[in-house]
Amino acid sequence: MKTLLFFMSLLAITACSNNDETPQRKLPPETQVGANTFGVTINGKVYVPRDPTGVNVGGATPKGMRLFGGGIPPNNYTEIVVVDGASAVGFKLTIHLPVYIPTGLYLLQNPNFQNGIDSTPFNNIFFRIWDNRIQNYVYFGSMQNEATLIISRRDSGIISGKFFGKFWRYDKPNEFITITDGRFDINSFSLDSHPFP
Repeated sequence: MKTLLFFMSLLAITACSNNDETPQRKLPPETQVGANTFGVTINGKVYVPRDPTGVNVGGATPKGMRLFGGGIPPNNYTEIVVVDGASAVGFKLTIHLPVYIPTGLYLLQNPNFQNGIDSTPFNNIFFRIWDNRIQNYVYFGSMQNEATLIISRRDSGIISGKFFGKFWRYDKPNEFITITDGRFDINSFSLDSHPFP
């Protein structure tokens, strides 16, 4: 009887210690309707936009997802910036595009890990993610011609697509991760007022 009580107590303690502070996130469906969704799986964890309430690795980005643009031709750009600012450790991803690219398949280039006009003037993606091994953030960026962006819709203020491929670590270029299922569906007219809980 004592053995049974000990086992049940141990099971209850273990179950409590495995509770995460947030529920398991799921990838949004792939849509092209301007649903203001984003999702990507990295190392088995799903990242989605969340308005900052905790650690804000997004810096001046006060929303879970924003659309930025600027620059002077021919180096004008559009950027999709996604943050998970409601977790104990945050996440930030930037998709840097020329100001207007039509639908189609694009090979991504190496980033210089800078935003806006300071970025390389090519399609690229980079992100900042927490690494438990070193208890700090690391940057990963698209590997030249090894990562792909597909723009499936770009009209009426809507930009939708997906991305996948190899992404290299900024401080260790020989270390990389593979993303197979990044996706987004953005309505530029309603994005700023859309909540990301």
